[in-house]
Amino acid sequence: MTSNVEEVPQESIELSNKNHDAIQQDSGGPSEDATSNSASVVYGEDAFNRVNPLSDVAFVISTPTGKSLKCRSKFIGIHPNNLLVLEKPKVSPQDFSVFFQRGYSIKACAIAEKGSGARVYFKSKIEYVVEAGPECLVLITLPKATQMAAGLRSDARLEISLEGLLDPEGHKYLCQIRDISNTGCQVVVDRDTNKYKLGNVMEIKIHDTDCPDKSALVSGTVKNKKLSSQYWTYGIQFDEPSRGVASELLEKLSFDQEKHKFLL
Repeated sequence: MTSNVEEVPQESIELSNKNHDAIQQDSGGPSEDATSNSASVVYGEDAFNRVNPLSDVAFVISTPTGKSLKCRSKFIGIHPNNLLVLEKPKVSPQDFSVFFQRGYSIKACAIAEKGSGARVYFKSKIEYVVEAGPECLVLITLPKATQMAAGLRSDARLEISLEGLLDPEGHKYLCQIRDISNTGCQVVVDRDTNKYKLGNVMEIKIHDTDCPDKSALVSGTVKNKKLSSQYWTYGIQFDEPSRGVASELLEKLSFDQEKHKFLL
């Protein structure tokens, strides 16, 4: 795509290292390319199709008089009327009434977790604030163009859908592996399974339905965790022996056209 888009000042809306950890679960750190200033121009719709719901969005709101407010929120999704839906950020009632007005401009950064990961820089403006009881939704314009700085991980993750057992020699928690690379994976478990903290070692048995006796056993360190309304998501960085197991597992995967995911 070729388009003219005014460059967004990236340093003013950069996500903190804490939030970057959430998408660096494969390697535990950014790749060499992640620190570069190169960015490609991508259609807004294409960019936000790569941003998962409940991903962090950091942004700066500016008023016509020059006042500004830095805050962060959660990305909910894309509205059909060329709008992005965000959660109400945690700001004071006074700041919310002053800054969240229709037409006020926004400079923002979101994280696209798919593949090798990318930061999405964009400009927008507030269109609507929707009251929903104690909660609020903020609707902003879907930008026509964004800047994507790719390469936040050292290797790309494949979206998969594999069943497994967490702590297979102990509690045997049922889990699902949602994506995987040579260096790490994302594990989803029931929200009641909250015994693991950052830095803990997690052991996972990945089921091979065709050959149960050959189910892969991997282990690694919990690099991040995130709670949704229904489950916990853990980002795991494999230990050295498990990286070889993961490489063998990746070679066995085949793409399912109906589910649009890799399966064993």
